[in-house]
Amino acid sequence: MERVQELNAYLVLKKGDLVLALKRKSGIWEFPGGGVEFGENPGDAAIRECKEETGIEVGDAKFIGITSAVFESGGNEKHAVYVVYLAEVGDKFVKISGEHEEYRWVNSYELSRMKLGLNAEPILKML
Repeated sequence: MERVQELNAYLVLKKGDLVLALKRKSGIWEFPGGGVEFGENPGDAAIRECKEETGIEVGDAKFIGITSAVFESGGNEKHAVYVVYLAEVGDKFVKISGEHEEYRWVNSYELSRMKLGLNAEPILKML
């Protein structure tokens, strides 16, 4: 079993008391985000991934925390670290990419009842 370590970034989009949650085809809910490319600033990666996955462009994102999880994936032991940012948005049209099958604007109670990914779960306490 090989050990793999990844650096990723999430951008939590907030609209009033609601946040945007994206559902993967596996049924797991998460936030817009993904891998930080070599040499890329994590904040820039969060903004880029958000645009790719939702069609929403944000100009500025505020750092709110870091999550870390170790799990088995594809026969390897994976350590995924997420640098987490937050951005306030108004009424923006969401156009999800092929990575996700559904999106919802949810309040903190609804979010706490959803099946969140290991790296997305700790964000509940950051909001």
